[in-house]
Amino acid sequence: MNFIFRKLMLFFIVAFCTTNIFAKEGKVIGTSNHTIPSWFKDSFLDINEDIAEASEKNKHFMIFLDFEGCPYCSKMLKESFEDDNSTSKFIKTNFDVIELNVKGSKEITWTDGEVLTEKELTEKLKIQYSPTVLIFSPDKDIVARINGYRNSIDFQHILDFVQTKKYETMDLVSYLNKIEKKEIYSLKENNMFKNITDMSKISTPLAIIFEDGSCTQCEHFHTKILTDKDVKSEFTKFTVIRIDANSNKEVITPDGLKITPKEWVKKINLDYRPGILLYDNKKLITTIDALLFPFHFKEVLNYISGKHYLKYPNSYLDFLRVRQDELLKKGEIINVGE
Repeated sequence: MNFIFRKLMLFFIVAFCTTNIFAKEGKVIGTSNHTIPSWFKDSFLDINEDIAEASEKNKHFMIFLDFEGCPYCSKMLKESFEDDNSTSKFIKTNFDVIELNVKGSKEITWTDGEVLTEKELTEKLKIQYSPTVLIFSPDKDIVARINGYRNSIDFQHILDFVQTKKYETMDLVSYLNKIEKKEIYSLKENNMFKNITDMSKISTPLAIIFEDGSCTQCEHFHTKILTDKDVKSEFTKFTVIRIDANSNKEVITPDGLKITPKEWVKKINLDYRPGILLYDNKKLITTIDALLFPFHFKEVLNYISGKHYLKYPNSYLDFLRVRQDELLKKGEIINVGE
């Protein structure tokens, strides 16, 4: 008996060691390194002083929060800050801009006088996306907060809202609803979309997608995101409803409220298209209100459908860090790019 036991133990030890010898560590691909434009302001990181200096030049003050390797940051910096186009020229003329690293350790004096590191500021402001852009009024109020990547067309609308000081009389969503925007997109159908107007009776995880005719990212969403096999697989766990954000036809929300989609997006300040509300048990868990490439998109869906939000209630990012480590230990290649 002891002889057989020793032979079995030897077998398991050899098998374990062999597995570990040939196990491959996964890796992350698709990251995109970038440099900060040379014309960004050199700052002593006293934000009150920066705002005052911008005001003296009849400009607004802007903070671009990013981190090294962020593909969304690189894309937005190139398109709206580095390329020689009308948007970058507009920013140079009307804004003072500094960059902060969401994971950084440089000390900042915030508008309330608190001194904290870049990373601590990220936590204070509950920043979930990179990049995040903050724009301030001369009175030190944040008058526009852009969560995640915006293309130059959509970003320009927000810059106009700030530069013309429309924030003194209306909120950003009201402004975006009022301005005349080109009809560039026709709403596309998809087999996963359900034609349901009463969402209060849905018991599965629920994804509500808001699109409209001026949506600059909806074509990309349909051709690049909704065709990805991993995203499609995750969506099978949801009831998926697509809504025209400009519609005046009444719907019933998951919590039983009768409202038009146009009123709904204004009520929740949803300024991005396609904007997506993700529910579970009729409770809104999180909102996708920025561009996400397939890996991050499918992991947000997994965060809901797998009920990981119960373990990580404060932030999807808390779950993502753990999830990414798990996948890397399994030897998977994670493509965070497009």
